[in-house]
Parts: sequence; C-alpha cells; structure tokens
Amino acid sequence: MRIFYVAQRVPFPPDRGDKITTYNEVRHLSRAHEVHVFCTADSAEDMENVVGVEKFAASVTAVPVHDWRGRLRALLALFTGAPLSVAMMDERALHDAVARAHAELRPDLIIVYSSNVAQFVEPFAATVRIMQFADLDSLKWSRYAAQILPPMRWIYAIEGRRLLAYERRIAHSFSHSLVCTEAERRDFEAAIPGAPVSIVRNGVDLDVFRPGSAAKVPGRILFTGVMDYFPNVDAVVWFVADILPRVRKEMPDAHLVICGSRPSRAVRALAERAGVTVTGRVPDVRPYLEAAEIFVAPLRIARGIQNKVLEAMAMGLPVVASVAAWAGTAIPRGEGIEAADDAADYAGHVLCLLRDAAYRDSMAAAARAAVERDYAWPAQMEILDDVIARARGNAIPEQQPRAFSTASTSRTA
Repeated sequence: MRIFYVAQRVPFPPDRGDKITTYNEVRHLSRAHEVHVFCTADSAEDMENVVGVEKFAASVTAVPVHDWRGRLRALLALFTGAPLSVAMMDERALHDAVARAHAELRPDLIIVYSSNVAQFVEPFAATVRIMQFADLDSLKWSRYAAQILPPMRWIYAIEGRRLLAYERRIAHSFSHSLVCTEAERRDFEAAIPGAPVSIVRNGVDLDVFRPGSAAKVPGRILFTGVMDYFPNVDAVVWFVADILPRVRKEMPDAHLVICGSRPSRAVRALAERAGVTVTGRVPDVRPYLEAAEIFVAPLRIARGIQNKVLEAMAMGLPVVASVAAWAGTAIPRGEGIEAADDAADYAGHVLCLLRDAAYRDSMAAAARAAVERDYAWPAQMEILDDVIARARGNAIPEQQPRAFSTASTSRTA
C-alpha cells in the first residue's frame, strides 16, 4: 500500500511528544508499506533531521515554516476568520509538493498528524484519509485563554472557537479520526458528535527507556520537557513557587532539576532559586532519569498522555503528577504514579517518596510494570493497523506499488 504521511514537524528524532508518535508510526508503517512523508519544519535544525527519516521512508519532503511569514499569516488571519495556527503553517511550497506527488503517485491512504497540517490534503476527498488529532488543539487554546491576561486571552479565545469549527469540518470530511486517550475520546464525541473516532495510545520504547544501574542522587527531583512550551513553563514555575519550598522545609537537600531544550526567560530565572538547576538541552535525557529519585509532572494545562511521564515510568521512576497529567494515562493511582492539584497534597506525595526508600522502590517497580502492560509500541501499532484496515474497507484490494520517479528526498527552503 502507498501511504502519504503528513506531519507538523520532521518525524525525527523522537525527543518530544509529537515526534515520538510520528517517528514510531512512520517507522512501523514503512516495514510493510511505501510511505512518503510530507512535513513542515520549525527550524533549520529540524530540516537537518530529515536524514533520520530517510532510513525507512520512501521519500521525505520537508518545508520550513519561515518565522516572520508565518507570524504575518497568523496576524492577517485575525481579520479573515481563519484559525491562526492553520494560517501560520500555510506554506505554499508544501501545498504544491503534496499536490504534485498526489497526481503522480495516487496514494491509497493519507494519514495526517495534527489538525493544523490537514490543509495540505483537504483537496483529496476521494482518497481515504485518517486524521490523528492526538488531542483537540481547540480545547488547549481555550484553556490557555482561561490562564492568561488580555490581550492574549482574547486572541487565544478566538483561536479556540475558530479551530474547533475547523476541527469539526476536518473530522466529518475525513474517513476516520484518532485520539490518544479515553478522556480525549469523550471530549471529541462531545465536541464533534457523529464523526468516527478511535483511540491509539502513545507508547514508549521499552528497550531504550529501561531502569539502569547508576546510583541515585539523594533528594533529586526531575522534570523534563521543551521548556519554552507554555504548559511546561507554567508547571515548573508553579512547582518552584508553591511546592518545592514545602518540600525543602522538611528536606533541605531536596533539589529540582529542570531538563529540556529552549528554556524561556521565566524558566532560566528559576535557576537563581535555592534547590533548582536548569540544564537546557541535553544530548540524552536518560542519565538524568537514572540519577533522579522521583519524577514530577505538575502540569496544570495538560491534554492527552504525557510522553515524559511514560518515559520516566519506563525508567523505573515513581511519578507525582497533576490530576490532569495523571488522567491522560490508563494507569491507576498507586501503580507507580500519584496525583494531586493542591500544593500541600502534592508536596506530601513528594516527601513520602523521598523519605521512604522501600515505598519508592515498590512504586518504581510498579511504574515499569504499568508501562509494560499498557504502553508498548507494538500493541498500539496493531490498533493503528486495524483502524487503517477498517477505514479502507476489507473489500478494497491492495494496489501494486508504482515506481516513484522523482528524487527520494526533497528539502524546500
């Protein structure tokens, strides 16, 4: 089968939420099918990541989103009625590349990851199309609007309304939709009734992320993530302001390490506080996971499953999460993860784990067992294969692959 896979970033390396999913899906599908990847890239560095996808995809076409042009398109969209995030990604070069490839290759299936790039395949209604929302971005923007002050509050509220209308149109025009949690499915069915939807969970590479033998640093608490992403920034600022002081009052040696690329000014400022280290980008997060005693995910704005939580649990780290971050998992409280939204309750969970080595060890073992049971990639890819088969219909015969006459990889500046 010939598949077009459209993503909002180059599906490599698998070092952030969307890239983890797109990388594993493209790699899986390429084992049995001819997969052509089309994507935008959010930086020159992301453009260089194309080489990592070439190892298994039949072709990769990546187009950078030029920052000033994207911002200008978003600004103009305020007056045209279009969703701002869709307008920002509206790169003509990728529209043209997808259209040319579709006319030449006639794909059997199109999979789109993230609603803001669905625009590139909207013209091809005759082709079976699957829309992978992961989560509904419209609800995320609406939640942002409730958290910040004007004028951005007004802009985010506008985006939430416009994007929901767009998501509804896409979901009803595509063959099938995907979300990654039961909670997301409930939200989807409430917001977009009547559109077919299935759950394909995120997964974790259990061979890459596994408990190591390195010594733990007593009192070390870890948070990981892209550190200019608003929900991550909000999470660590809240933790350092309201939770960490309660922990350090009882355990002065407790220390938070914030590990992740592109720390914002607000995050960098946290390094001036006692008991806080900000690393910036690191080549491999696993040594930091190995060294920590517990992992925290105090995300007050969280939709879907947090890959950072899965990776930490796979490494045998007990997790203390916000209720929203925990609710995205299928894992009961007490099986390697605890949850709280009240700062005092949250600090209490952290202190229990730091103080009680036996409890910490039992939670560590439960964390690994939980992800082995519920989040192995092969099981999730079987579900994806089943969704594809149902979307295409069992009566549709497989077409024989046709030669792809253009260059195997295209990078459009």
